[in-house]
Amino acid sequence: MKSVKFSAAVVLAVATLAALGTPGAQAQGKGSAVKIRLATPSASLSYLPIWVALQKGFFAKRGLDIEVIQMAAGLVAPALLNRAIDYTTIPSGPATAGARGLPLKVICFTSVKLQHVLVSRPEIQSVADLAGKRIAAGSLGTLPAYEVRVLIEKYHLGPNTIIVPLNSTNDRMIATQRGNMDATVVPVPSDLKAEELGLKRLLQMGSILPIPQAGFATSEEKIKTARPEIIELLKATIEGLDYTATQREGSIEIIGKWMKLHPVQAAKAYDSVRDTFSKIGVPTEEQSKAYIAMLSSTASLKGDLAAASIFDFSLAAEAAKEMAQRK
Repeated sequence: MKSVKFSAAVVLAVATLAALGTPGAQAQGKGSAVKIRLATPSASLSYLPIWVALQKGFFAKRGLDIEVIQMAAGLVAPALLNRAIDYTTIPSGPATAGARGLPLKVICFTSVKLQHVLVSRPEIQSVADLAGKRIAAGSLGTLPAYEVRVLIEKYHLGPNTIIVPLNSTNDRMIATQRGNMDATVVPVPSDLKAEELGLKRLLQMGSILPIPQAGFATSEEKIKTARPEIIELLKATIEGLDYTATQREGSIEIIGKWMKLHPVQAAKAYDSVRDTFSKIGVPTEEQSKAYIAMLSSTASLKGDLAAASIFDFSLAAEAAKEMAQRK
């Protein structure tokens, strides 16, 4: 990897944030790399283009030295506010904080459709067959639980269809395999394991829920004080998006190494998520509205949420414009 430092420890307590030291995004002098601390969850294909940009050196060539810090999702908003990190690929916490009036913004989305798959017992032939059945999902307030509620409503599965809270993806798959559940929702590439367990793929959830998943979020202070840095960060990300969309074999190789998949599995994973990514990091109005609807439900936010309180895509649009002018 070029110009990337990876911290393997997951940050589990807010107190740990203090140990991270001073903010990373400080220029080291003319001509030297800008140090940036980026918080991510565990490996997820939702931010694959960002990982591709790291692996291909797109950030490094723009003078950005990225330190990747694996962090629990609930800590990223405090970490941004405390300047312990500069950016995160986990937008839900900052988006929720922004909706509640805190100075945080989502500045781009790499994935703009859900990368989740509805899998079922082999005897289930269609989504309609799940009426009155048991569907395993996360607990109330989680994205999987929201997905299943939307699924029940959209396919008119009726009030007798039961949502069973199981937070672990693996537990949900095992329960479905054993017949304790009839279906569940899993992220790619866990759908490959589900198939190995004998479960059937019923539906790509992104086909009915165009909800963005991952991208970049940061503080309003960073937006005000480091706009040129952000523009370069987003240009590198757009390069990652373009590479992911156009370089199938190279992307498959990166997925295989990152997710520890053999080439056939990595190819299936790539083909499953290829059309879930944005072109320039800016979602459509429909996708933005879908994200706000999801956030309102999962975070129990009251009233109408203004997009401006959560998003600032002006920098991504500016980065894309500058790149287009140079082609």
